[in-house]
Amino acid sequence: MKFDFKFNIRFVVITLIVALVVVPILFNVLFLWESGWSRGETSDWFTLYGNIFGGLIGGFFTYLALLLTFNDQKENKKKEMSPRIDIPHQTIEFIDSDDKFNFKPIMIELNNIGGSIAKNIECTLTLPNFDQVLSALEESKENLKIDLIRSTSGLIPNVSRKGELDQNIDFRTKKTHLIVRDDEGTQKASLGGVYKAYDAEFIGTCIPLLLNYEAKTQYILKHNVSQWINYIVKNRNYTYGSYNEDELFNFNLEVKYSSDEYGDFSDTFNLEWGFIGIWAEDSQLTYKYVLKSTKVNTQGKVNQ
Repeated sequence: MKFDFKFNIRFVVITLIVALVVVPILFNVLFLWESGWSRGETSDWFTLYGNIFGGLIGGFFTYLALLLTFNDQKENKKKEMSPRIDIPHQTIEFIDSDDKFNFKPIMIELNNIGGSIAKNIECTLTLPNFDQVLSALEESKENLKIDLIRSTSGLIPNVSRKGELDQNIDFRTKKTHLIVRDDEGTQKASLGGVYKAYDAEFIGTCIPLLLNYEAKTQYILKHNVSQWINYIVKNRNYTYGSYNEDELFNFNLEVKYSSDEYGDFSDTFNLEWGFIGIWAEDSQLTYKYVLKSTKVNTQGKVNQ
């Protein structure tokens, strides 16, 4: 039987009103009416019903306390046993090499810190500071030896069964390409185009860390976004006073997942780059950054 907290509260309130208001009025009208049928003194009847009402009131308040305790325990158990995806702060290293276009993919670690399996995990990437980054790169393009080329690619429009074009959608999506130049200023290679927002990507399933602390899943950052970040990290100006924090993409990652018992959930995380330092070892440079994660919405159940 499903527990209905609101229904039980209404039941208690209505019962108390009946016990404290309606019944005394009826008692006064019916039992104290001079009919000649009543036996005993009036005080005896008041004592009898006073004891009954006192027991009822005490019982109802005890029931209400148990009701609140039960509901609180149920909510705590639900929070404890529901799946809960978290993205911890993580250190990411960018190792410089002779091949400037050999980039290591950037992987974002996702942990299930809840009490049950998180199923059907989907991640949606958006770049909220996209325009800000492009402006910063335009200012630094001579130092970075890059060119930015904005383009527009057509997507397949949504067409109804009647063959009518849906005019409510924008099927022209803008993207920007990053072109790397050599020392002579000649365009050498393209690092691909980057969009401001991407479609959802299916990740899989993740069991709770309390069952297996190694059971983590990963989101691999979009290839072209990863290439841009790798190149900028290794070629930007780290001189104090010239260092521009706006040159890297901060991104939002919306994570949707489900549970057989507790329904569907959605969390959105903002991830920002924080520069730690540069390490030199065996004539090789390693650039270290911390990827800081902040949840920008509270975990919410999206399907009751």
